[in-house]
Amino acid sequence: MLYGMYVSAAGALANSYRQDVIANNLANVETVAFKRDLALFQARRTEAQASGQRTYTTAMLEGVGGGIFALPTYTDFSPASLKETGSDYDLALTDKGFFQVQKGSEIFYTRDGRFTHDANNQLVTISEKLPVLDNAGRPIVIDPNLDGFDVDESGFVSQGGNGIGRLGIVDFEDTTVLRKQGQNLYFAGQGVQGRSVGANVKQGALEQSSVDEIKQLTEMIKTQRLFQTNVNALQVQDQTLGLAVSRLGNIT
Repeated sequence: MLYGMYVSAAGALANSYRQDVIANNLANVETVAFKRDLALFQARRTEAQASGQRTYTTAMLEGVGGGIFALPTYTDFSPASLKETGSDYDLALTDKGFFQVQKGSEIFYTRDGRFTHDANNQLVTISEKLPVLDNAGRPIVIDPNLDGFDVDESGFVSQGGNGIGRLGIVDFEDTTVLRKQGQNLYFAGQGVQGRSVGANVKQGALEQSSVDEIKQLTEMIKTQRLFQTNVNALQVQDQTLGLAVSRLGNIT
């Protein structure tokens, strides 16, 4: 009985966690360059399977399984569709890769190409005004007095016919090292550096959120039903256990 309660409670917790992940995806369905998260799980072996001792178990109990464990959230970095904006300061990556920006003494990464310029004429992110770096790790300086600037597909920035620099676009062989830090920023950890890639850059466009609203709503409904099923099973087992405790020793 207690084993069944454990399995039901594990299922309820896992689906509660999955609801939180899906809810965060839905909240960012219109966030530029947002990458959806996936809630991953791992089946837990039964105690008899884990220890190799099957003396105190039955085929029926083994069929119930050992429940599930939640794994770290996985972020899907697949490129999403683009939306034309016409602004020189809007840049989109049509393939894999990340823009490099500087926050304090650390390098962060983003696919959010909504840029502007600050008081020092540096190309910066629109949210936290973080300097966008070139392929040498230096801020890119734009002259706001000139009539716009150009960025070609390779990320080379020019203005008034003069080259300014090339965007420092990098990628990672293992993107699981990246952790979301808010404001569409990712941090790779101390000592972890990306490798330069020849990404395709499109000026005057922005990458859209990779969240499919209909699919996520469908997944949310399924997850809520699974959560409620586990809670109901937990309540039934709790009531049955209560009856067993109160009546088992009653001989009158």
